[in-house]
This record gives sequence, C-alpha cells and structure tokens, in this order.
Amino acid sequence: MTEPPPPAPAGSKPATIRVRGKLINWNDGRGFGFFAPESGGPDVFVHASAFAKEDRHIEVGLDYEFEVEFGKDGRPKAKRVTQVLTPKAGPSLVAQLLQRGPRFLVIPAFLFTILAIASIQPVSPNWFIIYGVASVACFAGYGLDKRAANQKEWRVSETILLLIGLVGGWPGGILGQEVFRHKTQKKSFRTLFWMSVAINMAAFVQINVFSAR
Repeated sequence: MTEPPPPAPAGSKPATIRVRGKLINWNDGRGFGFFAPESGGPDVFVHASAFAKEDRHIEVGLDYEFEVEFGKDGRPKAKRVTQVLTPKAGPSLVAQLLQRGPRFLVIPAFLFTILAIASIQPVSPNWFIIYGVASVACFAGYGLDKRAANQKEWRVSETILLLIGLVGGWPGGILGQEVFRHKTQKKSFRTLFWMSVAINMAAFVQINVFSAR
C-alpha cells in the first residue's frame, strides 16, 4: 500500500496548478488515496478533507479536477477536489443491477425464499419488523460512518455494522454501501459482511423450516 507523503518543511510556500486525473487508489479506513493525472507524471496524494463537502462522492475509477500543491520536497498533494461530471445517458435500472453484481440480487432472492416458505407454513410477521428495523439502523450506520470518515470524527465500528447486519440489517447494509459508496473497496470487510449475510439467511431457513416442524 502506498503511504502518504511526508509534510512539506515548515515555512515552505507551495505553488499550485489545477489538473484533471482519475482516482486509482483509495484507503477508506485511513481516508486517503492517489490520483493519476491525465497529463502523466507521478501519482498525486489526496486526503478525504480535500474533497468539497457538497461533492464527496469518492470512488476509485472516477475522474476529478483538483489543484496540485508542491512543497519544497517536490511531492504533489491534491487540494480543492471536485468530481468531473460527464454528460451521458445513464444505464437502465437492469443494467445497473447487473453491473453491481449479486449484492443487489440477494435481496429479491431472500424475499422469494420467504414467500416460498410462507406458501408451505405461516411465517411470523415479527420477522418483517426485525428485518425492517435492523435494516434502517444498518443503513443509518453506514451513512453516519461515511460522514464521520469525511469529517475525521468518531467512526462507527465495523463490528457494530457487521453485528447489525447479522441480526437482519444486511439488506439496509447493502443499500447503505451503494448509496453512500462506503465499505465497497475493503476486501476484508466485504468478506465478513457476506459471511454474516449467509449466516443470517441460513439461520432464518433453519428456524422457519426445520425447527418449525
């Protein structure tokens, strides 16, 4: 993992230029990443605080415009970052779901499982309350953590997000990851998240099918 550059020496007076580049790396946990300038040259370090508050859609692969500040050491650092919006026809809803992969398809698949079980034997309405409340809490948790990451405030722990998902909040977790573009790059978290989804779904089937007999 590339480390952020050291701070410029005290008393230096950096020069700035504005360029365009693509975000090629982002460490969500530490709140920094690197741009690859369109004009070439070394990668440019960027911190989450450099993104405009109203434009903090941070995603690897997107194009941004930013000022490059050079300190005495010559190391580049991005300032005043704004996303480059390219006018083009957006993909259809079906195309978006296919691009995002199985993470969205698992929600309708789970609903189909509930309907299949309900066609054989009654399913308590309390389940809908549990999943609904937990999903709202999980969705809010991702939003709060994303905001805290951008503003360098106290973070919502990953353990709490995973536990809320485990008890039934994972549908809200999936939506929260997409809406806030949060926790989508960290592979270790994604692995644990999908393990919690599988455990929750297996437990639901066990309780409502096998244990109910």
